[in-house]
Amino acid sequence: MATNLKKSKENKASVFQWLIVIFVPLIFALVFAVIILHFMGVDTGKYTKDTLNKVPFISEQVTTDGEELHANQLAEKDQVIKKLQEEVDALQHEVQTKEGTISELEEKNSTMSSQIGELEEAQQSETTNSGSLEELAASFKAMKPKAAAPIIETMEDDVAIPLLQQLDAEVRGEILSEMDPETAATYSDLLVNQ
Repeated sequence: MATNLKKSKENKASVFQWLIVIFVPLIFALVFAVIILHFMGVDTGKYTKDTLNKVPFISEQVTTDGEELHANQLAEKDQVIKKLQEEVDALQHEVQTKEGTISELEEKNSTMSSQIGELEEAQQSETTNSGSLEELAASFKAMKPKAAAPIIETMEDDVAIPLLQQLDAEVRGEILSEMDPETAATYSDLLVNQ
């Protein structure tokens, strides 16, 4: 048994020695050949990748130049997509801001349009009142002061004062002279203060 154990150790040692004797020079020769081919201008890296890519289990671990180029192009396109997405997000934010501004301006426009409408109605009403006031003043000019004075005295102040302003100074004076002195004094004060 001791001899069998000794023989088995010698067999293992001799197999290991043969492996070293064969593989070390082979590896040295391969490295030397790659160096020489590299200096000669042969692309040994590409050739090695192409060859290893044909080996079943190793092909999964080795990437070819085409695969690397494709991966780089994908990475660049992903960066472009990310950049464009950021620009889209920024533009969407800007659109939302501008839509808010537009809605605010539309509200202001609506408010101002309604105010313009109200002012136009008021102006039209004043024009109508002014026209009717002129017609009324013409009627009072045609009347005798003694008849016009009691009518004006019974009118509201906001109607009587503009009416008196429409009349000529001479006609106005004659009508005021026919009024009650206190009422004439009040109308005179209001006419002077306007």
